[in-house]
Amino acid sequence: MNKKTLSAIALMFLGLSMVLAANLGAADKESLHRTYCAEVAVWAAEEARGVEPLDRVGHPDYRGNAAEICPGLRPAD
Repeated sequence: MNKKTLSAIALMFLGLSMVLAANLGAADKESLHRTYCAEVAVWAAEEARGVEPLDRVGHPDYRGNAAEICPGLRPAD
């Protein structure tokens, strides 16, 4: 193989690697988003049950946007 062919193959490999990395990053972001919403939901449910803050699992809505970005999240009754 000549230099041009090897360069073209290397460039294609680099491009495919970048596309794969971008897609993996999007999947990680979605996973983090779902985890955040689940943790906020658990915290809110335990708060509604009267569990003391130091004994709760999950975490509060420290971003302040769970009502808008987490589907199905509503205050516990």
